[in-house]
Amino acid sequence: MRTKAIFSLVFGGWLLCLTACGGALYKVTPLPTSTPPELSAHSSTELKVGATVLDGDRSLEQFEANLPLAGVIAVDVRVANATGTIIPGGKLKYSLRDASGKTLKQLAAKKALKRVMKYYGDSFYAIAAYQRTLADYEALALPQSAPLNVQDERRGLLFFEAPRNSPNGRGFTLTVSGLKAPLDVQMP
Repeated sequence: MRTKAIFSLVFGGWLLCLTACGGALYKVTPLPTSTPPELSAHSSTELKVGATVLDGDRSLEQFEANLPLAGVIAVDVRVANATGTIIPGGKLKYSLRDASGKTLKQLAAKKALKRVMKYYGDSFYAIAAYQRTLADYEALALPQSAPLNVQDERRGLLFFEAPRNSPNGRGFTLTVSGLKAPLDVQMP
């Protein structure tokens, strides 16, 4: 009788823990529409690009995690096609350089989430919580495979790998290539 009660208590506690882990690993909020990156025109390409780096505080608001501490630099990018022709999907390539000129490797949303989870020590979680958080990360990522139509505008996040405990987003340069001339966007 006593073992049955202990088994019921342990099993009930396990079920309670399992349901508590069923949400999302991190609360990911949509990009704010009130403060999109300001577009800057480049005369030789007629492609307009705006970009801002999410510093530690803004990444905490956006992802409930400090991405620069985890070694992930997130860049809020806004692209507008004013070229007069459709830009095929995947033609535009993005790269990020830090203040010292070092090029940072671009990460897929899945790899960015894995780095954040590793930094915060999240090794025990519900599969559904991981999948929901991954879907939230991917929903915020800049769509790069779809064509960019004439007068079309696109916005999303690009993730880049950086050393852990990175500086809070000062002196980065985003380079957009794939058209006639590369376009550099300085981020203060």
